[in-house]
Amino acid sequence: MPIIGNAEAIAHWETLPQTFIDSFGDEGDLAHQYLLNPTLFALLGDVQGKTILDAGCGQGYLARLLSKRGAKVTGLEPATPLIEYAIKREEVEQSGVRYIQADLSAFTDTVQLFDIIIANMVLMDIPDDEAALDACFAHLRPGGQFICSLIHPCFEESDSVYQDQGYIAVHEYFREDAIPQRWGYRFHRPLSHYFTALIRRGGVIRSVVEPQLDVAQAQGALAENRNLYVPAFIVIQAVKS
Repeated sequence: MPIIGNAEAIAHWETLPQTFIDSFGDEGDLAHQYLLNPTLFALLGDVQGKTILDAGCGQGYLARLLSKRGAKVTGLEPATPLIEYAIKREEVEQSGVRYIQADLSAFTDTVQLFDIIIANMVLMDIPDDEAALDACFAHLRPGGQFICSLIHPCFEESDSVYQDQGYIAVHEYFREDAIPQRWGYRFHRPLSHYFTALIRRGGVIRSVVEPQLDVAQAQGALAENRNLYVPAFIVIQAVKS
């Protein structure tokens, strides 16, 4: 794997154009709206009064949705354009979300332990994901929930590739690698890496979900979407013992 540090990875995310951030939407893109959000909210259940860390909150869409459901939310994000957008939204809307600009891998908060920590589409974008998980479990109360969503490391080829060839191919699955994206890097790691990392930190796996698109939802832009047949994401729920 190419040697890429957290600072370099964050610097790449700093190049996100404002137009992309503005257009992401109050519930995220289609994948978030139809696959990730329903899965996350089903696993979370009632969050009224719960303290939640949105670890790697991006522009803050999930933090705002959780706050509307009655949670006491802290959003953590290192990339300046994203956290500034979230803070400006908070100044206007006053939804009660506390935002912190920090690298999750080096995060320390002496104020509180959280009932729930969510890393939504985050860990595969962090070079030092082990340190990020250390920080998450250090800030999670015993019995608290940790939920992470990931690009499924078994089926990483894009939707467009699936459309072209009609299947998802797997290449060098065991090789850990840094994959350049339009913005930032994605770090491929075998699925066993994440399960082992959670278990080593006292995480008891409670649920594993590979979100599947409902046929009734596959209309318009989602017609013939690969998530009807092959999952693009995986969501893992663990409880800290």
